[in-house]
Amino acid sequence: MAKIKPKALLAQSKQKKGPTQIGLVRIVTYIVLGVLAVSSVYYAYQYWQSKGPAVAAAAAEGAVGN
Repeated sequence: MAKIKPKALLAQSKQKKGPTQIGLVRIVTYIVLGVLAVSSVYYAYQYWQSKGPAVAAAAAEGAVGN
């Protein structure tokens, strides 16, 4: 491996670096992950909303039956 001279290293470290560009693949990946997260929360909510009254009624019957 070649050694970098101290002056060259100092000049390299002082260079201003611009913002890195975000690629299309990264944007699509984040959108897909976001949609997946939101849809899983939504469908879990829908599931528990539809199951809620039946579970509450079953629990009430079980409590009365004891």
